Amino acid sequence: MLIKIKKGLDLPIAGNPKNEVDLSTSINTIALLGPDYIGLKPTMLVKEGDTVLSGQKLFEDKKNPGIFITAPSSGIIKSINRGEKRRLLSLIIELDNTLDSITFDSKNFSKSIDLLLESGTFSYFRTRPYNRIPEPNSIPAAIFVNACDTNPLSIDPYLIIQHEQELFDSGLKFIQSISPQSKSYCCYQNQSFKQSIKDVEYYQLNGPHPAGLSGTHIHFLYPVSQNRTVWTISWQEVISIGYLLKHQKLRTNKIISLGGPSVFDPKLVEVNYGSNLSELTAGKIHDNSRIISGSVLNGHEATGVMNYLGAYDNQVSVIPDESNDILF
Repeated sequence: MLIKIKKGLDLPIAGNPKNEVDLSTSINTIALLGPDYIGLKPTMLVKEGDTVLSGQKLFEDKKNPGIFITAPSSGIIKSINRGEKRRLLSLIIELDNTLDSITFDSKNFSKSIDLLLESGTFSYFRTRPYNRIPEPNSIPAAIFVNACDTNPLSIDPYLIIQHEQELFDSGLKFIQSISPQSKSYCCYQNQSFKQSIKDVEYYQLNGPHPAGLSGTHIHFLYPVSQNRTVWTISWQEVISIGYLLKHQKLRTNKIISLGGPSVFDPKLVEVNYGSNLSELTAGKIHDNSRIISGSVLNGHEATGVMNYLGAYDNQVSVIPDESNDILF
């Protein structure tokens, strides 16, 4: 079914990425950013100097025991940075590719959700309203898979999904099994998008931003209220769940877009989850540029201990840092 959005924002910013993937980017440090996990109060399970494996538990939500955030890649804890009132800002890991990963065999878990909780991939889901990681024992009225992106300088997710179709479908089927009594929606843009999973309702969204936002999909298809909570998850993390099921370990890399008027050659890049954005953009951008993890509309500026790719971000935007420079 097609839903057309007529009104919205079409920001004509320069530097749209080409549909080619750069596989040569080398990353030495990654980070988990505290502000990505709204409302989470971390109980730290590691300290600076510890060696951690991909999939190892780093911290647990003090308010919701059982919700763990795990290491996206293996390495050594370089620093744990806190702000006012000891609020967690970032946990930085220096990568070590010689280390192994923790394995997760889905056959060892009686419930689908237990695999997600143990591996840390339950944090891929967020609730609406409130945009927080769901409580482990909660049951959503619906689960929305977002395979759209209408942010400026973003790409059509289908360009990536079509090359990872097996993993995406496997992840989508698994997500549908988490709560069979809940409705399952998958919203997409490209008319070539495959609709192959039974009991998942597929909807094509067409139009300018915010047509690609989960909030827009929920508004049209299954509005939330204080008494009706739904979960959302991005296409990128659906692929990662499919990867976990197939390879029994976390997917450490993902493909994102690098674009904007300050990028020499805007394109797609394969990078680690939580990549250091100074390393990612080295030699690829103009001097005096502002690096943004995410969209120019709602991303965070990558500076200091926050100079890393956000957990839920699928793009890096780079714009001139001078207020009088022309963006368009």
